[in-house]
Amino acid sequence: MGKEFFDIVSKQDKVIGRIDKATAHQTGALHRAVHVFVFNKKGQLLLGKRSKKKLLAPGLWDSSVGEHAKAGETYEKAAIRGLKEELGIRTKKAKKLFKIRINDKTSAYHNREFIMLFEKEFNGKVKPNSESEKTAWFSIKALKSKIKKNPKVFCTAFLAFFKKYSKGL
Repeated sequence: MGKEFFDIVSKQDKVIGRIDKATAHQTGALHRAVHVFVFNKKGQLLLGKRSKKKLLAPGLWDSSVGEHAKAGETYEKAAIRGLKEELGIRTKKAKKLFKIRINDKTSAYHNREFIMLFEKEFNGKVKPNSESEKTAWFSIKALKSKIKKNPKVFCTAFLAFFKKYSKGL
């Protein structure tokens, strides 16, 4: 399997170069990623518990989809690809919500990203890939309670997104 390449971006989120994934995380090169919140018709949010084999945040609960944007790929195309690859959801569209910048030094890696959040409603059966140990649907109320009791079981980026998303809910 070949190296995965990302676009390096400026503080204004403009492409200024390319870098491989390992080097991006080792050096802290600013790059792009997407998260997708998948909701069902009951308003429950699907979360994935990251595989313990993942280098970043192993075993932690995370957004329905978390995907790096490949070099030359738009945020939306990365979200659509991530839905298919990570959950088996085939779609042509996801609703763009907002973007945040993450500077996460929670491991030996220095993950600096612009991350765009998308939202997608899906009511079928999901087919998680090996990146997730398991998935579960949570009501917003139950999720807020779980985060309040033990925020350390969630990924940093997910917590940042959920806090901003759930304001006023």
